[in-house]
Amino acid sequence: MLADLARAQRLIRRMGDEIDPQFRIAAPGGDVWIAMTLTDDESERANRRALLSDFMAWKLAPGFVMAAEIAEPDAVFAMGVSVSDFAAAVSLITREPLAFSEAVWIGRDQGGEDLPSLLPRGSRTLSGERLKELDEWFGPAGRFPAVKIAAESEDK
Repeated sequence: MLADLARAQRLIRRMGDEIDPQFRIAAPGGDVWIAMTLTDDESERANRRALLSDFMAWKLAPGFVMAAEIAEPDAVFAMGVSVSDFAAAVSLITREPLAFSEAVWIGRDQGGEDLPSLLPRGSRTLSGERLKELDEWFGPAGRFPAVKIAAESEDK
């Protein structure tokens, strides 16, 4: 998970702007990465969260890590969720000059239930129409393509 936090920090350095939430989804066929904008429009945000959750169900994901920026405090965080585990770390951002604090681990009570609720629980039936929609969003030519990633060392 610290590798995901470090990856988000590198993106912030490269982009010089706010980054989209980064999802690393564990799957039996290998981890996939999705960078997905979570809009402020509540209805569209709920739709995108449902799509992401269904994608995880489709891929039989036992867990995921999300890394993103938050405004208050100005920080980057990574949160890992599985059926039995939860972990989250936050790194404060200093903008001038750009620097990141050491990661501070936070408890589940500070992480909330919003992100953990994305992980599918139990079985789920996905219609052919829904699978087509998932491909339109996360397929190779999708709006937010899911990219298979190579395993990385956690000490990076």
